[in-house]
Amino acid sequence: MSVSSTYPIHRLSIFILQDGFSFLFTDALHSPLAFENFNLDGSHSTAKLLKLLKTQITSDFVDTKKVGTLEVIYANPQFSIVPQAYFEESHLPHYLKYSSKLIEGDDFSYDEILSIQANTVYIPYVNINNYLFDVFGSFKFTHVFTGLIEKAYKKSLSYKEYVRIHVSRHHIYFAAFRNQKMLLANAFAFETAEDFAYYVLFTINELNLNREEVSIEFTGAFKNTEENPALNILYTYLKHLSFSNADALPQFENQEGFQEHFNLL
Repeated sequence: MSVSSTYPIHRLSIFILQDGFSFLFTDALHSPLAFENFNLDGSHSTAKLLKLLKTQITSDFVDTKKVGTLEVIYANPQFSIVPQAYFEESHLPHYLKYSSKLIEGDDFSYDEILSIQANTVYIPYVNINNYLFDVFGSFKFTHVFTGLIEKAYKKSLSYKEYVRIHVSRHHIYFAAFRNQKMLLANAFAFETAEDFAYYVLFTINELNLNREEVSIEFTGAFKNTEENPALNILYTYLKHLSFSNADALPQFENQEGFQEHFNLL
């Protein structure tokens, strides 16, 4: 591991994106103990993700890493936020068929979002889940937007208009609220600073948010520095930008992938 500890490792969180995954080991208080990041170039099939995962999680992984509990967070784009009033558990594929390409063998799941009385309906990777079950036994898995929306809703209570933007290597996860009502939850892929700024500004404009008043909070892989070209663009058009990555030990802060994973816990 990149960081060793004399204390037992009790919890493992696996953050699974389209182009890789990361392992974050924490203690019972969610303090980080060790972190590893594994990237593939570009988007890949779940079969390739599973192949890479198997090279890291072998049959003796649980004992050697002293893993007590496992949580998996999926960040795939096959998701939909469905209000509780319109939700039927037996209809999960119908909530995704117009926005995602479905294939035979897809599994469907959902997470409750109690704060907004809605559900995140999504497609977990069944081959990865099956392998992890074989190694760990039962475990919890969720979609990235479930926790992101819960956290954003709590912060939105202090603002008339509030946007939380969580950033990974090539994706923006965007949750917007007005008067504690969710307006949008969506993910955007980007490559350049101009892409990033465009999606933020276009979405704010389409939602009719007030650029002079809306509070925008960033977490994940988005630094508050003069060398951040996307931030320089946004400061030209937006007034209230803030950054709220959770505090971590210095040895973790600059590890690629750490902040986008740690700030989802």
